[in-house]
Amino acid sequence: MRNPLSLFIHIIVQVGGWALLSAAFLVTYDVIMRKIFNISIAGADEISGYVFAISTACAYSYALLTRANIRIDIVYNKFPKKLQRILDLLSMLLSAGLFGVICYFAFDIVYDAFRFGSHSVTPLQTLLAIPQTIWFAALCFALLTALVLLAQSFVAFVKGDDRRVVDLIGIPSVDEEIKTELQGSEISSHLDDVNDARLGEKD
Repeated sequence: MRNPLSLFIHIIVQVGGWALLSAAFLVTYDVIMRKIFNISIAGADEISGYVFAISTACAYSYALLTRANIRIDIVYNKFPKKLQRILDLLSMLLSAGLFGVICYFAFDIVYDAFRFGSHSVTPLQTLLAIPQTIWFAALCFALLTALVLLAQSFVAFVKGDDRRVVDLIGIPSVDEEIKTELQGSEISSHLDDVNDARLGEKD
């Protein structure tokens, strides 16, 4: 059963993914309309830009939660297990620090947008405070995710629960990556079996 943080992250990443897909369809439609009928949807590229920035910010939390963030492990794998756990903690600490710096400067951008009532220099005249606030909130949530994972893994490290630290913030092993891929294949195979069974019933 997923905890509230994990559940919320999975929700926002789903919303971000669907928003990104919708933006792609919008841009495709705009390109086709311009090519065939010489008609353009005002602001399609602008909207897609906002969606891309917000979706990317939403994906940061998911990447941290699923340990999908890329780390160079050529030297890492040579170290003793205890040192690896320390490096995992250091990595998450630096990640939290990076998101903290990003959020600090992002706040200035959002604050100025509210302060001056900034609008985009486009036909839409979008009030920039709206997309920028959503973007800033997603960045702050990424920072919160990093801090929660850091706190949980640090507690596990102090208790000597190395397995828990690995599960939270460690670099996935080759076996884990293979297992993940196989699980995806099993799901696809199961869906194929279900569809075949339904087709058989219809026949």
